[in-house]
Amino acid sequence: MQPIKLSEHPEGGRFLEVFRSNAVVTNNKGQRRSALTHIYFSLDKGEVSRFHKVQSDEVWNLYQGAGLYLYTWNDLDKNVQRMEISSNNNTFCQVVPAGTWQAAEPIGKTVLVGCSVGPGFEFADFSLIDPQSIEAKKLISINSDMLKFI
Repeated sequence: MQPIKLSEHPEGGRFLEVFRSNAVVTNNKGQRRSALTHIYFSLDKGEVSRFHKVQSDEVWNLYQGAGLYLYTWNDLDKNVQRMEISSNNNTFCQVVPAGTWQAAEPIGKTVLVGCSVGPGFEFADFSLIDPQSIEAKKLISINSDMLKFI
């Protein structure tokens, strides 16, 4: 079996795009996007996916490893949600709605997940939380443990 060759991702971890639909749709901002994209995404123990958001819905699926904790936050909420994607929790996927801040960390050692985005992912639709932003400061004031994801 060939190892998967992943590239560094700006949010942390590594990824490989494995599917980009030839079908094109127009998103709610009037931009043309592939209907669907899918990547493999991996995090090692001690790594995190920093808080980021995309303009489309995203589905995380567990493939290998003990699982991960997926954190979501809408900057209007007073709480950060933590979901566990793992076989122990009998939860193998989680949907993150478009425009929601999200971050992740592996539960054990290396975790491999798949992330499907529709309308399809484009880096132009991707935002990392700015550590100096009002949102970052608000997030840390709500839950200081989130500092490691900024």
